[in-house]
Amino acid sequence: MNLRILAEAEVEIESARHYLTEKASHLGDRFIADLEETLETVAERPDSFSKVETLPDHAPYRRALLSFFRYAVVFEIFSDEVLVVAVTHTSREPNYWLDRSS
Repeated sequence: MNLRILAEAEVEIESARHYLTEKASHLGDRFIADLEETLETVAERPDSFSKVETLPDHAPYRRALLSFFRYAVVFEIFSDEVLVVAVTHTSREPNYWLDRSS
């Protein structure tokens, strides 16, 4: 399925990569590799991920946790694409991204 990433999520990705690179030079690249692997799985099997548990059951958002880093990819499934709404650290304020639109 096609995958589209909102501009705000792209900013979050770059911010996380930059932060992690400053902590240790290899971590930024490792974060991107972990994220790319997760995004591939989301694009292949978006229905296999659970809905965001801090929202009502009817809310369309799901999340995929990265394997190594404490980040989550928040996304919505449409008939022709998966829309990545946020790439967020798991300890960040929940649902801050709800007002984002495609």
